[in-house]
Amino acid sequence: MRYGVLKVGVLLFFLLLLPVQSPGGQGDLDLWRDGTVKTVIIDFVENIINESGPGYVPPEDRIATFDMDGTILVEKPQYVVFDFAERELLKRLEKEPSLKTVQPYKAVLEKDMAYFSHDPAAINSLYTILLYATDGYTDAEYSDALAAYFTQVKDARFGTSYNTLVYAPVVQLIDYLKAHQFTVYICSGSDPQFTRGFALKAAHVSPEHVIGTTVLTKWVRNGKRADFVRQHAFVKPINDKEGKPVNIRNTIGRVPLFAVGNSGGDYHMLEYSKTAARSIQLIVNHDDPDREYQYKDEAMRAMCEENGWHEISMKQDFKVIFAEEVSP
Repeated sequence: MRYGVLKVGVLLFFLLLLPVQSPGGQGDLDLWRDGTVKTVIIDFVENIINESGPGYVPPEDRIATFDMDGTILVEKPQYVVFDFAERELLKRLEKEPSLKTVQPYKAVLEKDMAYFSHDPAAINSLYTILLYATDGYTDAEYSDALAAYFTQVKDARFGTSYNTLVYAPVVQLIDYLKAHQFTVYICSGSDPQFTRGFALKAAHVSPEHVIGTTVLTKWVRNGKRADFVRQHAFVKPINDKEGKPVNIRNTIGRVPLFAVGNSGGDYHMLEYSKTAARSIQLIVNHDDPDREYQYKDEAMRAMCEENGWHEISMKQDFKVIFAEEVSP
């Protein structure tokens, strides 16, 4: 008995001599290259979780918001939700060919994307594609259409379905924040039902933590069955630009102190985040044409400099872009 106790005591003694890695150590973000951005993220989080330090923030206030398209999920050659919507709209045209001369069907059929405005409030807004494409769908029909899309449609360049084309370092960052008691939300211009279909598996964000551009639905009974039916209208505001901070406030009720985007559409979300007493804002910059794409990188770099945000260079900061099974 004494010998056994002695062995345990010796083992504990040597275990105490082993170096202890901080929960915010560099190894937790091993898909990120060592550099300024990685250091800034880790330093910020370690200050937030240090109960004896001046930067401590209690877990209930550790809110993080991530844009999706271009921040978590690839957005080229087309925003994924709109690629899905265009395909659904074309299916509708097969059944109702008389619509081929009616907008926005005509523009989609002719691939005239110049017809559409990127202003969410415009009559010809790109978002209207989603309304026309899924008008009248029940939740069950919509879910079936999404399942078919992600099963059948493959990206031409990467050869895999779009719900797998998530940025592995960003997903790792989400996990890192959650491990330090952050509540992480996706705040996307895409339809939340669309995002919820893959966000848990692909990005480790649960359905109740998805904010998006919401199509108005009604609970409709048809005989003995009832279901949600999608209407030809959005719940305002559309979750883009100025709409993002409004929907964050209405949904969460707390200011995100950690906010990540990739475009001008995220400007207002990051601006809102900056009103927190302690906060950090980051932009994923697409400057890697070999492993992903290069676009608007100089404009995003300038936006970071002007606003005191941190640029995440895909080329410089990401060791990998996608998971190992995806390669360009």
